[in-house]
Amino acid sequence: MGWNKLSARKIDNQTSRQVMYSKRKDAIVKKASELSVLCDTDVGLLMFSPTGRFTSFASNGRVEDIFLRFISRPDELKGGIYPEGSSS
Repeated sequence: MGWNKLSARKIDNQTSRQVMYSKRKDAIVKKASELSVLCDTDVGLLMFSPTGRFTSFASNGRVEDIFLRFISRPDELKGGIYPEGSSS
């Protein structure tokens, strides 16, 4: 049995949406942790579930400190927002 690729679109059924979030949340945090270790970088992650529950991850220290570092950077060094569907 293989994995089926899901299209990136909102799941209409609220219960299914919450179940999908619950199943994938830990995997996303694990990937953020792996990225931090493999690339020796600071990673901060904030997530709110469909029901409003908050999850955060910081690779080094507090997530607030990582985001404050970003906010205090000059605008030209912050980088752009990737458009939806971009792979870079």
